[in-house]
Amino acid sequence: MGKKYQYGLVLSGGGTRGFAHLGAIKALEENGIKPDIISGVSAGSIVGALYADGQDAEAALKALISKNLLGFLKLMIPKQGLLKMTGFERTLRKTLKAKRFEDLETPLLIHAVNINTVEYTRFDSGDLVEAIKASSSIPVVFPPVEIGGHQYMDGGIVNNFPVEPLIDQCETIIGINVNPVGKEYKITNLRTIAIRAFHLSMRNHAETRKKHCQIYIEPEKVEQFGILDMESAEEVFDIGYQKAREVLKKHN
Repeated sequence: MGKKYQYGLVLSGGGTRGFAHLGAIKALEENGIKPDIISGVSAGSIVGALYADGQDAEAALKALISKNLLGFLKLMIPKQGLLKMTGFERTLRKTLKAKRFEDLETPLLIHAVNINTVEYTRFDSGDLVEAIKASSSIPVVFPPVEIGGHQYMDGGIVNNFPVEPLIDQCETIIGINVNPVGKEYKITNLRTIAIRAFHLSMRNHAETRKKHCQIYIEPEKVEQFGILDMESAEEVFDIGYQKAREVLKKHN
């Protein structure tokens, strides 16, 4: 019996380094590869939702830049987090046609951590933006997101490369990891320290799971960019595009 899907796509977290996901997806499109199911976490959940919503890679890039995904983030007194997600939510709701998972053109799995029960939780139905917010809520930087009486945070805490749901389901699994961790010398404030600690904790997630991918794309050059850096979106997009082209050329 054949696999349920031809192509499955795994999208890691990595903040605004996620623009590299879009660049890589553009290269996939140019090679005639269209994912049949997507599993994403954090930044990967955002990109996955846009693509599953029917937007091509360049259209999604333009939409996010024009609306400035992070431009509405507001400082808040650090009881639960340093920033609140009001504008982030508003931007997503304006950008996505789909309101619920069931409205998407391509099946999408989004992952977050239930911090009440300490469970890695998969969302694949119901309100789409609430699930994206939960999956993207970086600890300390953002407050937890409440869904159904439980509080959720960035799924990357537990697994920043959610390949498991696609194993044995797809003929070809394509993994894109935009969270390589390089050297950082400008560690000057609490937010930088929190983000750095968070990403160091996730550095081995993809390493132990990439063996499940027939195609694995890791654009190492994105490590020079911060994870809340909207100004470099187009450059990060291009890095993802070039790396994916290089990998796909070897694969073909």
